[in-house]
Amino acid sequence: MIVQILHRLFQKYALNCFNKGRCSNYAPLAFIHKNDKDTDFMMKAKYFLVALTIAGLMGTLPSCTLTKDDTLDNLTQSDAGTFSTLGTVMMNGELLSIESDRYGTLMPENPEMISQIDADSTGQRVLIGFVYLNYVTPRSTHESYPVRIVDLLYKVETRRAEMLKADSVDMFGTDPLQITNASLSKNHLNIQYTYEGSAQTYHRFNLIVKEGSSPDTEGLLPVELRHDAGGDYATTSTESMISFTLESIDQFYTSSYKGFRIFYNSGANSRAEWKALKE
Repeated sequence: MIVQILHRLFQKYALNCFNKGRCSNYAPLAFIHKNDKDTDFMMKAKYFLVALTIAGLMGTLPSCTLTKDDTLDNLTQSDAGTFSTLGTVMMNGELLSIESDRYGTLMPENPEMISQIDADSTGQRVLIGFVYLNYVTPRSTHESYPVRIVDLLYKVETRRAEMLKADSVDMFGTDPLQITNASLSKNHLNIQYTYEGSAQTYHRFNLIVKEGSSPDTEGLLPVELRHDAGGDYATTSTESMISFTLESIDQFYTSSYKGFRIFYNSGANSRAEWKALKE
């Protein structure tokens, strides 16, 4: 039970750090919401416990580089800090690099951390926390940055969009979910969301593009984020992230394209929407 609680806190902390681009000990507090049953004392207790947990896991993180003498074991006691980013894993033989959405090409000196979560394949998306190394490693080049992955390692589900033809049967789910963030990177539409369910049943999420659809008057392509709960019961709330490849969406390459208008079933509104704009 404790491991599951820490995992959920850790996952929320990772996603929040991604939104901010830089990690801090206070990031997870943004995920605490007061409900009708909370007293002021309970809220203070929640803030204290979450802050204490993250402080214990992460330590104090004011700076952004490591020296060669730093190790993963003493990181939480050092002055080293982390940056967070979404990125795409690239494999060139045995050489692993990460095409970061924010910081260019990253060359981790400890690529085994990617392998340990079965994410060492070209095109796989990951969310990582890393520090820059202020020394050159054998993996460094003048076009990339040597880094060490230190935390927030999260394998992001990476999928192609689904084309729904006019004469095909709609077999995709319509169960509720909540979009909490959406962004466009160079090659992906990234969606952060929450849903209700249990850990025993696999939930499937698909991005649906209807055949013949085109950007609207605002230049936004209408798509649908669908959720198939597989008959699961709503026992707990889970937050996650998914990336859809833009190359799987033909309309992405039209000159009038400026982003996506994402429709989804929020439970309260079967046609809730979220905009993801091209920067």
